[in-house]
Amino acid sequence: MSAVVLALHGLLVDGTVATVEPVLAGCLAAHEPRLVLDVSQVTVCDTVGAALLVSVADMARDRGGEVRLAAPSPAIRSWLGVAAGMSGIAVFASVAGAFAADPRDLLDALPAGAANCVDERPAPRLPRLRRRVSPSGRARSRRGPASPRR
Repeated sequence: MSAVVLALHGLLVDGTVATVEPVLAGCLAAHEPRLVLDVSQVTVCDTVGAALLVSVADMARDRGGEVRLAAPSPAIRSWLGVAAGMSGIAVFASVAGAFAADPRDLLDALPAGAANCVDERPAPRLPRLRRRVSPSGRARSRRGPASPRR
């Protein structure tokens, strides 16, 4: 059985999913669709992008087909071990392996905790307070010297 190969590149995030989703849905219109997604050029993937991949795979399964991921970039690899439903998607090292569904080309999922998802941001740094000190040792505000007191 043949498969449709579709290459995704760039950002797979909340702002771009609305553009990609109809294209993917159109590829799943056939009975028993087989879709290979070349995700080697995806530079950023957030929770919405990962959820899109899972929902497309679910739609394909509902129609008797499947979705295979090929050559996942680091942005996609970071979701393989942590996103709910990603474990149900076959991931291959190459497009050719995914197209042929070659079991020798299958990649293992990352162990839990090894991923660094784009939504896991480090704690924000608190701004450092700057204070100017006059030669006399007294602190001044940023607005300049203090006005004389009356």
